Amino acid sequence: MLQVYNTLGKRIQSFEPNEPNTVKMYVCGPTVYDEVHIGHGRTFVAFDAMSRYLRVKGYNVIRVQNITDIDDKIINRARDLGKSWNEVSEYYSKTYLEHIGALKVKIDMHPKVTTHINEIIDFVQKLVDSGHAYVANGSVYFDVDTYPGYGELSNVRKEEWDQGEEIVKEKRHPYDFALWKAYKPGEPYWESPWGKGRPGWHIECSTMSTRYLGNKIDIHGGGMDLVFPHHENERAQTESLTGSTWVKYWMHVAFLTIKKEKMSKSKGNIVPLKEALSKYGPSTLRYWFLSSQYRNPIEYSEEILEQSSRSLQRLKDAISILRKIIQKGPIHYAKEEDVKVQEQVIGTISRFDEHMENDFDTSNALTAIHELASIVFSKLQYSEDVFGALIALDGFRKFNEVFAVMDEEFSAELDRLAKVIDAVIEVRNYLRKKQMYDLSDQIRDILSRSGIKILDSKEGSTWRFQ
Repeated sequence: MLQVYNTLGKRIQSFEPNEPNTVKMYVCGPTVYDEVHIGHGRTFVAFDAMSRYLRVKGYNVIRVQNITDIDDKIINRARDLGKSWNEVSEYYSKTYLEHIGALKVKIDMHPKVTTHINEIIDFVQKLVDSGHAYVANGSVYFDVDTYPGYGELSNVRKEEWDQGEEIVKEKRHPYDFALWKAYKPGEPYWESPWGKGRPGWHIECSTMSTRYLGNKIDIHGGGMDLVFPHHENERAQTESLTGSTWVKYWMHVAFLTIKKEKMSKSKGNIVPLKEALSKYGPSTLRYWFLSSQYRNPIEYSEEILEQSSRSLQRLKDAISILRKIIQKGPIHYAKEEDVKVQEQVIGTISRFDEHMENDFDTSNALTAIHELASIVFSKLQYSEDVFGALIALDGFRKFNEVFAVMDEEFSAELDRLAKVIDAVIEVRNYLRKKQMYDLSDQIRDILSRSGIKILDSKEGSTWRFQ
């Protein structure tokens, strides 16, 4: 059973979604005032691999990732560039979508803050009406003291910090945070019951997640830097409104480091995702991002990326060998030594699953796939074991469904694989007509071990991947 680490409570838990067979996932997206960098890319790919594996397991995954297109940072950047705030947000929204598209990150919905202003205002008004928020000089603040569970996610005591906003006399407590910010001259604004203004940062995710995923979601994630104050504040305002647990599993991706230092704009060590994509390509980047389990820091260097490229090529070379074995054929009765190799192949594929079930441990899952490649190089390539090659190829197929680093090779490879399996099914149908059931059953069992299910009927047999 899949086990995941929950930031709330800091413990491993069995994964059981709120609704059978459906996983609702919300991941915090970028504030579009600048180019996204490889730290963002690592987070987005990590959650993409999670959602891909959940789909492999048979779950219907609904993934929402917002775009913050109005914020102090956007306004300040627009002022520095001498452009309008919406010019800045539209440009960087477009480049962000292009970059994650290149990275093959699958997201079902990309809601923007500025297209959900009415819903945000309604959310804030309900918090005011319920006594969890208060109006002060046209701004609205969340009263942290009204939510007893505050600090449980981040283990930060509210008395020890402020919200990083300007300390203004209108706030009841320094740790209260803005839900709605009153209009300032020169800033964009929308009309509201409290006057002109714009949303605070935290309220957007609560509003859009409940809008598209309902009041209970399974996974809420982002980078480790979002645990506090962003996710702490989201949790407080959402559960204050709904009156029940909002997120079942809080999951956070560790920092990306350069020369052992966290990548940040203040340190001047940012590597734009656009630059990395151009230099290394999306497949090598995805391979590198997933070479470390998501809760462990990952170190960037040119040497590490070059090694990732070489390691990925080794997997592609293994697939090339399997293709040649399958193309040569013909299918023959399995020898004893072939059966032993097939068992080793099945064992490595099982270990891939075991590691992914252990809190999406892509690092050790990748190690298992390289063990599979070693079997190809050391044993399968010197045999004529078509079935063993089929089983191994199906293991690489499953790996690629999660890692998405060999799509180009596998699209053609799957076509070839389907033709080979069709031929095997024809042979098996012939054996069944001749009442050679022992041999036909052996073929069925071998295919089943490689994840191919046979569907028998009076008209003949068909197949599908399990």
